[in-house]
Amino acid sequence: MIFISILLIFLSILFGLILGKVKFYRFKLGISGTIFASLILSWSSKKFFNVPISSLNQEFNVYFKFSLILFISSVGLIASKKIKETFRKLGIKFAFLGFLTTFIGFLTTYLLSFAFKKDTYKFIGLFSGALTSSPGLATALENSIKDSEIIYGYSLGYLPGVFTVIIILTIITQIYNNIDKQKISLKNDSKINKNNNPFDFLSFSIVIVLGILIGKLKLNFGIFSFSLEMTGGILISSLLLGSLKKIWKLSFQFDDSILKAIQNLGLMIFLASIGLKSGHEIITTINLNILYLMSLSILIASISMITSFYIGKYLLKIDKNLLIGAITGGMTSTPGLATAIDLTKSDEVILGYGSTYPFALLGMVIFNKILLVLLT
Repeated sequence: MIFISILLIFLSILFGLILGKVKFYRFKLGISGTIFASLILSWSSKKFFNVPISSLNQEFNVYFKFSLILFISSVGLIASKKIKETFRKLGIKFAFLGFLTTFIGFLTTYLLSFAFKKDTYKFIGLFSGALTSSPGLATALENSIKDSEIIYGYSLGYLPGVFTVIIILTIITQIYNNIDKQKISLKNDSKINKNNNPFDFLSFSIVIVLGILIGKLKLNFGIFSFSLEMTGGILISSLLLGSLKKIWKLSFQFDDSILKAIQNLGLMIFLASIGLKSGHEIITTINLNILYLMSLSILIASISMITSFYIGKYLLKIDKNLLIGAITGGMTSTPGLATAIDLTKSDEVILGYGSTYPFALLGMVIFNKILLVLLT
């Protein structure tokens, strides 16, 4: 079984990278082609070769979590070099955009739910799925008596949410291609920082272990309580230790070329595992009701992102790459961050993502609590 699951993961990466090079009108899927390839591979391997996809889900879950560790830790360590300067200049704007994105998603979900009273619990899950937020799902499940319906709504909303982020980010980048680039005083962000320091696996392991422990902590803010979970914890630990640079004899400054290789590997495994887990079930069980709920997820994600884009660009006047990263952080979307990096070829998007993500995470917790009260 392990042989089959690993084979499927790397076949997804292979076909995904080939698909990502194909140009559709004015844009290419790039590395995000992996998720589309894995969806098709999940379905076809079961249908034509009788591969027991459902029995491999536990293994895909392990690859999923491991790939997140690789991706988020490397992203955080790259962003940590300039996170202080970026947040000092634009911190309030990033905080506002993080809350705004989640609020618009919450408001859209709440308004749509009026037409579908019998599916209210599914809409609670749909909100977290559309904004690709697993901490949001955990918050929704914390005090709910209808866990299965919430999880069902989340599972239907997640993949359309991911696809929407990928497509809208691609469109936004195309819009910006016709506008002269304006840079704030953050120089050389798109350059890889090379040094002669060997990659310190001891320091890298400390970043990950500390992040997992931080993610397990329960944070309480009056009536609101939540945990950052593994993704949020590792992002915080990598930003914190990376910005400190060195503690005693331990260096947390790594060669960016190595971090980028780890980032891309983690991302491709992440996208492949998502598609392989979900592809067969989604394609074989699809019906009008499922399509309808999935289309609502696309609507929720689209309205959230487009509103944030116009507010960020015209009201807050945030620079292109930082704004693209901030919108992605507001959607708490790991696949979206990969797409943003691939489209812009700039590390500035990581700074925007890292600065906005914590506020979006808090927003997801708060608005999930409110949605539970309003809809139940």
